[in-house]
Amino acid sequence: MAIFGGGINGACVYHQLCRQGHRVLLLDRGDFACGTSQTSAMMIWGGLLYLRNMDFLTVHHLCRDRDRMIEEMPDWVVARALRYLPLHNGGRNRFVTYGALWFYWLISLLRRERPRHEALFPERALLKDNVVDGSFTFEEAVLVDSDARFVLKWITPFLKTDCIALNYCEPHGEYHPRDRCWHLDIEDKFSGKTYPVQTRMIVNCTGVWTDEVNHRFGIQSPVRHALSKGAFLIINRSPLHETLLVFDLGEHGDVINLIPWGPVALWGPTETAVDSIEEGFDVTAADVNFLLEHYHKRFSHTLKKEDVVSFRCGIRPLAVPRGYRNDRYPLDLSRKQQVVPDAVRPWISCYGGKITGCLTMAQKVANAASRRLPAPERIRIAQQTELEWFQFEGMEEWIPSPAYCRDYEFCCTLDDYLRRRTNISQWIPQDGLGLHQENRPLLERIAAEINGGNLSAAEEEVARYAANVGRRRERALSTI
Repeated sequence: MAIFGGGINGACVYHQLCRQGHRVLLLDRGDFACGTSQTSAMMIWGGLLYLRNMDFLTVHHLCRDRDRMIEEMPDWVVARALRYLPLHNGGRNRFVTYGALWFYWLISLLRRERPRHEALFPERALLKDNVVDGSFTFEEAVLVDSDARFVLKWITPFLKTDCIALNYCEPHGEYHPRDRCWHLDIEDKFSGKTYPVQTRMIVNCTGVWTDEVNHRFGIQSPVRHALSKGAFLIINRSPLHETLLVFDLGEHGDVINLIPWGPVALWGPTETAVDSIEEGFDVTAADVNFLLEHYHKRFSHTLKKEDVVSFRCGIRPLAVPRGYRNDRYPLDLSRKQQVVPDAVRPWISCYGGKITGCLTMAQKVANAASRRLPAPERIRIAQQTELEWFQFEGMEEWIPSPAYCRDYEFCCTLDDYLRRRTNISQWIPQDGLGLHQENRPLLERIAAEINGGNLSAAEEEVARYAANVGRRRERALSTI
């Protein structure tokens, strides 16, 4: 069978089906995790905010999935305390909020630490006076590395088996009723060559592109995606900032977070309904102004251009009925997963979902696929190659080497390495170039190693990368 889309859902479905012994082809027309799966808050939420919709069953399921990850994947997911900071004036009623946190703890069957009130806490020194009224501490979970590397963890165990994962490959083709197979031509985006493939079933896990891919292959679905844009500022982290801070936004019943992540912190996200995929991955001056306005309402430090290390911006795909009109605030829409098999052809579409529910999504797809596929043969798991480490100037943590990522983690471009195989572009100013582009020679050496030692091609790639970073940064920070 073939899976389209190498984000978190496609990667987990691939892992599940490979383990069951099916022969699986995973395809992504870009890099793995290059869409929504690289733009999350890297939190494994139990669904606290969805209590507002009284959807207790969904919250219970998300709590269950979160706790399952903590227990079964301790090297990938760890429990972490959060501070919810009610507004001193306005916002949600603090007593109702505290009660909701206790109810949330009960829904999770008491598996996490119980909520508690703390009047004083270290991060209080970073805030303006009379902004918050103490803190309510509760427990969720976070990813140990990053969301993009979390996706890779599901794919790489099958690198040396008869299951195949290919990035930068785009499928074209059609269904042949006579042999009940999809006949595909797989186009290699780098070489331009195409390769014929036949598969008994296709699973569409392309996230925000699900509707586009369905249309291209002639699939009709009763479900579609509504799109919500979420943007973060990545700023230097204060030494006092150790715990994730959740602020009452004071608007729409929403919240805004300051999330510690290595040497930086994520401030956001925004929540904006968008009509097109293109605008959803673009940080605008309006996004930055919104985030700065809310930051300066709460913190005594004034953010300047040089304080902004980088950005995160992506789209949340929210499953809605086909006839839905974009007339509701995105947070009011469910984050439920929906697995939709086509009634006629062997095609499964995956809608909605969150990182928290990726295991459940994979199991749902595997159950649906098993009804149409022959019995699997055997479980295939390849022995992992020992990781090679590398130290990038300005980063305290050691990271996977460019050669290792090229040979064992499907790394094809400089952006793959800086953004998704490592955290360089998120932790080092100007997407890894450095505040004054002092890292440019180092990026050229990395690019050369990735593309086989071609120095002139590496210099051109870094020049394009620097120009794109400069344009994005200037556009987003134009009003500061």
